[in-house]
Amino acid sequence: MRKTASRKASVSSFPRLRWEGGPGSAFLATVVAVAGFFASSGLASAGEPSGRASQAGVTLPADPGNIDPAPRFGERVLKVGMTGPDVGVLRSMISSETLGLRSIGVTDIFDDATHSAVRLFQRREGLKASGVVTRRTADQLVASMPRSGASWYGAPLFGNNTACGQKFTPTIIGVAHKTLPCGTRVLIGYKGRFLLTKVIDRGPYTPGRTWDLSHAAMIALGYQGVDPVRHLVVGR
Repeated sequence: MRKTASRKASVSSFPRLRWEGGPGSAFLATVVAVAGFFASSGLASAGEPSGRASQAGVTLPADPGNIDPAPRFGERVLKVGMTGPDVGVLRSMISSETLGLRSIGVTDIFDDATHSAVRLFQRREGLKASGVVTRRTADQLVASMPRSGASWYGAPLFGNNTACGQKFTPTIIGVAHKTLPCGTRVLIGYKGRFLLTKVIDRGPYTPGRTWDLSHAAMIALGYQGVDPVRHLVVGR
């Protein structure tokens, strides 16, 4: 684990006090566990929400130990009329600036607009243009997401403000990025799970890393150590 200098709570600031997750981070795991105990005991830092909180469309409990896992994508065939979190992941992919298809909005309903956008993607990739998301189409969508380095940060900064002006708590889901505007929605993929969230902070400043996941985002994705993730920029 590595400690760097503390930073001011402004979008233009750069260095910050942070601990990065990684192999052998047993001490940080202990700190996180203690922080979770304090949060669930009502002894969290000032400003810690009670009940359930929501960030970027993801509903979270106040206790970080009960954070719902991010949805999986590609485990079932998707077509018109279906609903569910995996449809929301699909629509996030289609609407992303990165893939450059068309913006159809992010909901959990597979409608005619989704069908047309899937057909457009299939034609572009040389797949059968059925408008149905088969396993092959799902795999190609995921393969179209760029891979980049990532890490995560947590307990030592709980109670501080992020560079985007939000209170950093055990339950806030978000990511840090060096240049994307605050509030930009991004889709982060890791080992079959996909999380639509927002840029809430600045960083990371370790060479080779593009994203810093908040503690809650790390739990939702089942993210481990310092590992590459897939990503798409969905927009504001």
